[in-house]
Amino acid sequence: MTASYAAEHLKSDSSKGSAMDMTVIGICTFAYLLDGIVFTVMGPMAPEVAQALSLSNAQLGPIFSANLIGQCLGLVLFPLIGHRTGHRPIVIGTLIGFGLFQAASGLAMDGNQLFWLRLMTGFFLGGSLPSCLAMTTAAAPVHRRGLAITILFTGYAIGSTAAGLVPAIFASLGGWRVAMAGVGLACLAFAVVVWAMLREPEAAQSATPQAPESAMRGVIALVRPPYLIGTIALWILFIAMLTLSYCLNSWLPIMLVQVGREPGLAAMSVSIFSFGGIVAALIVGLLIDRFGAKPVLTTFLVLAALLLLVIGQLLATASTGLLLGLLVVCGFFALGAYGGVNVVLAGFYAPQQRALGIGVAKSIGRVGTVLAPIMIGLALSAGLAETKVMSLFALPAALAAVALLLIAAPKHDKSPGSGPV
Repeated sequence: MTASYAAEHLKSDSSKGSAMDMTVIGICTFAYLLDGIVFTVMGPMAPEVAQALSLSNAQLGPIFSANLIGQCLGLVLFPLIGHRTGHRPIVIGTLIGFGLFQAASGLAMDGNQLFWLRLMTGFFLGGSLPSCLAMTTAAAPVHRRGLAITILFTGYAIGSTAAGLVPAIFASLGGWRVAMAGVGLACLAFAVVVWAMLREPEAAQSATPQAPESAMRGVIALVRPPYLIGTIALWILFIAMLTLSYCLNSWLPIMLVQVGREPGLAAMSVSIFSFGGIVAALIVGLLIDRFGAKPVLTTFLVLAALLLLVIGQLLATASTGLLLGLLVVCGFFALGAYGGVNVVLAGFYAPQQRALGIGVAKSIGRVGTVLAPIMIGLALSAGLAETKVMSLFALPAALAAVALLLIAAPKHDKSPGSGPV
């Protein structure tokens, strides 16, 4: 399964889409790719950063959480602004913002400075996510929406994979400081491309801008019938999925080093895990379009939970080949499910509430996830075995499967993610 093959499926729906729609999907996908790099890159570089700034595991935890805290704010505030401005200015402005602060992270002289720079990076990262997802949803033909959204998250998975390669690429070019600056400059360069090429999809242009007070009423509407139960379940789902995804990307390299694995393998572990997600991303979209979200994603999450238990038990003792194989397969199911639940989220709310509903769900997910990296750092510092910590990642995967079973979207739309899932 390739991106070009998926693109042909979208092009075949030309009666319902357009060349501009494909441009929107492509630009938003690349924006997610950069988001994946910026969001994930701290994990693979953590051993080098910790050594350079003399940071303990307990001190690294808040730095990992800083990005999440910033995203919690950006995910809610920027969609409120987007009600007045449209999504295009949000995408351009947030690219510039997280590019600047990502580049500035390379100048941090201590853990406190790095914490605040990562927080501001996360603020703009969070702001870009709902607008990109809403624009992709609006641009895609309805019966190919599942595929279009998982193409978007293929970009994120590729970015997460590329983040694992960053330490090796920049090792001879100046190390982590130059790497931070290089990634930030790439984001700024892409902002110029977005300014020149991105246009609002026709469906988004036809939406009536809402006043701030109307937008606030929209927030309240998310926790009223017919959305109440589904909204709460979505919040639990995203807390679980983000805990699994972010904490693994942040702490897996550190845990592998501490159980005696080579630092090079530890840095690459995030890329290996994310590679499985790339393979899964397009496949899960087609499966959702064919069979529906609930049976596909529940199966993926249950298998991910079982694999995480196995990886935890074998973290220190498995051969390198076996460990890498397990990480790829686990990434296939865990990250494939993460991309898939965004199809459910994008189709759950009516179009005029979509960006706000996406932003609030993802923000709540990050609020619930903020404490997890800190708790992992404290647990490791207190002597809890890395194998036990790794096995515990099966719990959020299982919780996500349960939450998914509670979601039944209102029938305001006939997209793959919006009917009963």
